[in-house]
Amino acid sequence: METKSAKHPPAASSCHHTRLAESAVAAVDICECGMMQIHIGALTLRMTPGAVSELLGTLGHAVAERAARGAVVGPAAGTRVALLARERGQA
Repeated sequence: METKSAKHPPAASSCHHTRLAESAVAAVDICECGMMQIHIGALTLRMTPGAVSELLGTLGHAVAERAARGAVVGPAAGTRVALLARERGQA
């Protein structure tokens, strides 16, 4: 992780933001000071680009590990588990 301390103005309105990406779950902005902001619902994380890259790697490893363990991913997970149980005679 980066050890260099990035400075961000205390008031969010004092730094111009540019939206880099947005989805139904999250949005990512970059400030003119170089800090990135990750918005997830009511939560905003202010991080250096290096820290965001490291977070992305960690999340990627977690998703891969979950898939390797055979975890069902997505909103239909409950339905899939119920179908598997029924196929095995457990439901």
